[in-house]
Amino acid sequence: MTASRPLTGLVLVALLTLPVVSAVTTPASIAPDNATRAFLSDDRDPDSGSLPPFVLPTIDDVVREENSSLANISRTRDFTYTTTQPPYRVGPDQQTLSEYRLAQLESIQRNDSTSLWLSDSQRSNGTVIKDAHITILGTADGARTRIGAGEETRTANQSERLLIPRNGTVLTHLDYSTRLPNQTCTVTGDTRTCLSYDLLDQEVDRSVRIGEQTWASDSESPGQLEYDGANASEPTMMQVRATINSTVAVTTSTYVRDGGSWQLSNATDETLRLSHTVQDSERITVTTNQDLSVTQTIVRTEEDIDRIVLTFEGSQSLSERRLWSYAQFDDAEGRIQNVWGVYSQRQYVNATRGHRLFPESYTIPSVSPRNETRLAQTLTEQFETAQTRQQTVAFPNVLEVQLIANRRQPTLEWTQQTDATSGPEITHLDGSNLSGSAAPLDRHVNLTSVPPRGYTTIVITNVDQPITEVRDIHNDSIPLTTQTVREQNTSLSTTVLNETHAKIQLTDTATSQPLTNQTLWLRGAAQGRETTNADGAIVVERRDLYVTASFAGMADASENVYYGPVQARVAFQPDPFDIYQLLTSLAGALVSVIAFVIFFAPFAYMRKEGG
Repeated sequence: MTASRPLTGLVLVALLTLPVVSAVTTPASIAPDNATRAFLSDDRDPDSGSLPPFVLPTIDDVVREENSSLANISRTRDFTYTTTQPPYRVGPDQQTLSEYRLAQLESIQRNDSTSLWLSDSQRSNGTVIKDAHITILGTADGARTRIGAGEETRTANQSERLLIPRNGTVLTHLDYSTRLPNQTCTVTGDTRTCLSYDLLDQEVDRSVRIGEQTWASDSESPGQLEYDGANASEPTMMQVRATINSTVAVTTSTYVRDGGSWQLSNATDETLRLSHTVQDSERITVTTNQDLSVTQTIVRTEEDIDRIVLTFEGSQSLSERRLWSYAQFDDAEGRIQNVWGVYSQRQYVNATRGHRLFPESYTIPSVSPRNETRLAQTLTEQFETAQTRQQTVAFPNVLEVQLIANRRQPTLEWTQQTDATSGPEITHLDGSNLSGSAAPLDRHVNLTSVPPRGYTTIVITNVDQPITEVRDIHNDSIPLTTQTVREQNTSLSTTVLNETHAKIQLTDTATSQPLTNQTLWLRGAAQGRETTNADGAIVVERRDLYVTASFAGMADASENVYYGPVQARVAFQPDPFDIYQLLTSLAGALVSVIAFVIFFAPFAYMRKEGG
């Protein structure tokens, strides 16, 4: 009895621990009144007792009403919002998300003497251009996904794709420093030659390239590059380039010795034009161009709508599928919301400011400025001896939008009462996994993520209006085809073939014709679904005593009919009583008891005597 107490205590501790673990790992509750809130993942109460401006005004009220602790304020901001229409304003000026991101990007100040780069910026040095880079910070209407592509092996390229529309804006950060040497002189005998440099002009030519297409961008908007009509329908590369063109005046002054001083004898001015190119690239998918066929079948009984069947035909691979966000009903008061959501996340907290330093004194060999190649080489050699002073500085709050699947299946959102006797309802869904893994979230992110599913069929009942539009995750319209059909009843007949198998046949009730190549969903069978043959039949193998077969319905536009759903159950006889199997089980139990008595009991007795 004493030996069992530690085990009992251990079990009790484990049972008491379960609710605690569950409470810690429970995802954040929804926003009050289902309100949509903005999300900022990496600002964990930077100032005690204050909230950053990137929140809804109502969040302050929520914190006061719930008497939240300061440690939980940042968690209050963790949530997702719909992919296409985030209904909020952000920042002190209540800007849209796109306006806020662009304003933060344009707030970055630069000058000719220093360069500001990010942790993954690819810096490059030219003749007079130093620490130059152009870095992609995302797109205005795109979303990044770290969700794996279908059942393929997840690689860095697949998991870091950026999903963009065919028309959009690329957000970039461009910076560089310009370093001209101070005046330098060399003396040969009684002749002194001095070179001085002056930056006359500097301009930047930028471009964005998607696949085989290239767009030049206005140099007046250094933070954004516009493109339109991108035609890539498969994963490809987006590349941004910036060529920095510098015009440098080189003045060569020649002095001769006159007694104890130098007298100017000649001065010539030459112009040196130098250029340096930097680039960055991202693996992207132009999802707007991907194939997705959406058909709405309105099933009518007399003059009323009985149900609506939405059919989505396209690739089942995440990297090749156009992702729809919602389907809107006629009166704009109801919609079907797909699985997709997004959240915004700050990309960079800090950046590095570099300032190039030179030795206190150095000389440049006398060289004719007309020989631009030699002069450029000379300047490069001098800059290699210079050092860079680096300083960590705060970077503006430029946000990145991340795609996430925050629910397993589409849901109905209805904001008004309908004429139907009960509310609209999704009664059937056909779908498959787009990825076996959910999008990974940072450990500070208080959100849930699920493996996304793509749906081929959605059946909605108790609706009195059709769907008028379908939008993708970029809020672009997806073509919608509508057809109206009449409902036709179907039947399922069942025949038990033997103790383990049964035949189930699907037919048109009115004509008694078999319905071929139709999916029957099964419960209690060895398989979850089967497809009817030329006789409209399937043969199922039971797993339980009862097998339930369901036909979800199917529209046949050529016949102008919709074959309605039907369900049937097959009952099998229970297995006969097997006395031999019972005796075998009893014999096995008896052997276990005997083995216990023979092998364990003597040791237990001796241990007791020894104690």
